[in-house]
Amino acid sequence: MEGAIRDNGVHLAAVRKSFGAVDVIRGVDMDIRKGEFAVFVGPSGCGKSTLLRMIAGLEETSSGTIRIGDRDVTHEDPARRGVAMVFQSYALYPHLSVYENMAFSLRLARRPKPEIDEKVRAAADILQLGAQLDKKPAQLSGGQRQRVAIGRAIVRAPDLFLFDEPLSNLDAELRVQMRLELARLHKALGATMIYVTHDQVEAMTLADTIFVLQGGHVQQSGSPLDLYDNPSNRFVAGFIGSPSMNFFDATVTDHMADGIVARLDGQPDLSFQIPLRAATRPGPGAPVTLGIRPEHLAITTGPGLRVTVDVAEELGGVSYQHGTLAGGDAVVFQQTGARHGMRGTVQTVTPQTERIFAFGADGARLR
Repeated sequence: MEGAIRDNGVHLAAVRKSFGAVDVIRGVDMDIRKGEFAVFVGPSGCGKSTLLRMIAGLEETSSGTIRIGDRDVTHEDPARRGVAMVFQSYALYPHLSVYENMAFSLRLARRPKPEIDEKVRAAADILQLGAQLDKKPAQLSGGQRQRVAIGRAIVRAPDLFLFDEPLSNLDAELRVQMRLELARLHKALGATMIYVTHDQVEAMTLADTIFVLQGGHVQQSGSPLDLYDNPSNRFVAGFIGSPSMNFFDATVTDHMADGIVARLDGQPDLSFQIPLRAATRPGPGAPVTLGIRPEHLAITTGPGLRVTVDVAEELGGVSYQHGTLAGGDAVVFQQTGARHGMRGTVQTVTPQTERIFAFGADGARLR
């Protein structure tokens, strides 16, 4: 294949993108290993799709370098980068059959008919589309159409797949099914894949490595569980995890030999001991934010957070109880196996102290 590459890792150094005076990507450094499934995740407007389009060559890079394998492709034509892109829109030709849609790029490249037939049928087998090859797109479900779009990419035998929110148009059940199929596809092909989504559940399900973006910067990267267990700042802590982490304003009241004592604002009788290294301990009177995940809050008969429960998400094996404190702060806590309704009740919950996260006034994690 013209433009094919020996090493399909992706490496970005000080990459920037500006539209006039507006900086969208602000000095991103990134290394994606060969064969890795990398996911760019973040809220709308964080720059994740722009970054993907820069790697594809669909957006010019204002400064910095983009390398695919051992080649600098920063200013190379998209067609020569050896990548295939799958968009949110299926973009299938409605008058062509599934077979013809998948074969289209190979026919444009004037590949021999036997080669085209072999590649299309091999891709169809991987994607379980063998029985659909003679059908038109209008005869397919949404999930089948997206598989055809993926198959159209597979037949090009790229070393790098780029997915731009490919499951956004599917209903919830199909999204779950397609997530599993994409994970199996990655395992079968062994190709490097970069996937953009705003859905952190998709990111946690699919990724070898997640890159969390906000404001044109990579806030943190790592495996899904690394980000969940060890967020580097408040933004990552709140973005990764569903339901989101609880946050409480607090004030440092004292130092211990190995940490601090922090009292919750508006809760004069409720303080927690937080282990911290001496170098990161804020002084008495300093504001901090405490973060506690819903599964680390448990109902207690002793002192704790008094939560008025107003919404209960009953999911069968687990439930999430949503409520507020007396001061209005929102709280959600998890119950496992509980099937008795808590809506309208007041519950006292207390955290596992070793699971409390502390964040400084700048949002950075205190360790």
